[in-house]
Amino acid sequence: MKHKKLAAAAGITGGLSYLAYRKISSQLFSNAFLKHSKEEVVEQKYLDWLSSSNVMQVRITSFDGLKLNAYNVHNHNTNKYIIMVHGIWSSKAFSYPRAYEFDKRGFNTLIIDQRASGDSEGEYYTYGQKESLDLLLWINYLISKDPNVQIVLYGVSMGASTVMMATANDLPPNVKCIIEDCGFSSAEEEFDHFVKTEYKISFSKPVLILLEKELKKKLGMTFDDMSPKKALDSNEIPLLIIHGEEDTFVPFEMSKKLYNHNKGYKKYYPVPNAEHTQAIIDQKYFDVVVNFIQQFVN
Repeated sequence: MKHKKLAAAAGITGGLSYLAYRKISSQLFSNAFLKHSKEEVVEQKYLDWLSSSNVMQVRITSFDGLKLNAYNVHNHNTNKYIIMVHGIWSSKAFSYPRAYEFDKRGFNTLIIDQRASGDSEGEYYTYGQKESLDLLLWINYLISKDPNVQIVLYGVSMGASTVMMATANDLPPNVKCIIEDCGFSSAEEEFDHFVKTEYKISFSKPVLILLEKELKKKLGMTFDDMSPKKALDSNEIPLLIIHGEEDTFVPFEMSKKLYNHNKGYKKYYPVPNAEHTQAIIDQKYFDVVVNFIQQFVN
């Protein structure tokens, strides 16, 4: 009876059976939320840069007891820091090429492993919800080292969602601006897109209902807890939105939603011909980003 009520609520009146939808949602939860180890392939020049840099490994403990890891790369006598936040199924190694470019432009960087990634502990990804709380700890770590530190939050893909969702908290004035590159507008809209494109299911609602039910059971969360656009409704920290126009993993249209939701100062940087996480192919990418940062960081 319980399954019949759920099926009716989801609109399952034909097509796939309840058990088929349940199998898909269970598979999606496992693939999307459970930790997956991935070896990052990094060019030797970035490894050489890191080995020749003034690097300190930093470990902190999250609010729920996880050991989190980061590299503090301090090559410059300045209080300007960029916190580098990678995406899902990745690690801090993903950020090395970007950190290298910011280092060349005179910024220190804190390159973090998000929970369930790299050298950080954790079993589940939460698409920016708990990760944004972890980010507060990294911000406070830098402030503890220098109360006058000027911080830029820079996130790519799920890391972009992390930095945007962090704005829902009371961020200290040390956080001067935020760069988000190819972040999703909400987890619900992202999974709706994923179900339709990867599973070829035009009516995704049954899968989303079952997926959210599993989220509540295992993580105590709902889709509403993973909504960057909702966080931006009250954001007043300057925000640069970057997105590749050929992004099919996180649809380009989501960047427009984020732009429209953001309350405060914002700038929009669409990149033609760029796929997901590949906006850096644009030769002007780092000039645009640094010019934006310099408006708010002295």
